[in-house]
Amino acid sequence: MTAATAAPKLLFLHGFLQNGKVFSEKSSGIRKLLKKSNIQCDYMDAPVILEKKDLPFEMDDEKWQETLNAGVNKAWFYHSNISHELDLSTAIESVTNYIKENGPYDGIVGFSQGAALASIITNKITDLIPSHPQFKVSLLISSYSFTEPDPENEGQLRITEKFRESFTPKDDRTTKMLFVYGTSDMAVPCERAKYLLNIYTKGQEVEDCKAYEHPGGHMVPNKKDIIRPIVEEINKSLGADA
Repeated sequence: MTAATAAPKLLFLHGFLQNGKVFSEKSSGIRKLLKKSNIQCDYMDAPVILEKKDLPFEMDDEKWQETLNAGVNKAWFYHSNISHELDLSTAIESVTNYIKENGPYDGIVGFSQGAALASIITNKITDLIPSHPQFKVSLLISSYSFTEPDPENEGQLRITEKFRESFTPKDDRTTKMLFVYGTSDMAVPCERAKYLLNIYTKGQEVEDCKAYEHPGGHMVPNKKDIIRPIVEEINKSLGADA
């Protein structure tokens, strides 16, 4: 297959306490439909290796051992409820290097913590790798941004200053943005995904931003009636055969 006819490629970024293999299994519905359209799906592993003390919740020793055995003690960054304490330098460097070695990529897909990172990579890809074009499509599942209370507007949030530029889309953005979130998501409430969506749409109906709501929780939906329109939109963005 020549470069001109090479299959479109998507990079997948998994969530907290996952790895590429598990994300591949969890997103099998979307992945299999994409494969029918001759779209290559690459799943990379996050660089941070978690220890039990790094978890933001309690986990018994037996469950933790199962986590280690499965190799899912991985994350893109260490969890913190204080947004400006987050350090994404290792995550951004690892994704940038992976893209340099395995790309270019036509699009990116992220889940949860991986979706927050995918949003930033989408916005900054041409800064991180000047020779890399903007992604054609970015699919953010159970996504969120790094917020803090807005001192000027009581009861409202703002992007923490440290990451404000990272979550600001470029004025010349050409990437189709797709947002997927569950109304029963307890880990990342859908309001957080909608907040990030609003950064791209500024509250307007925008043709190159689409949202897909499902009734489930913190998960990648696999039911065909939910994922078919999403995959159709990806196909359209990539010019792939349906």
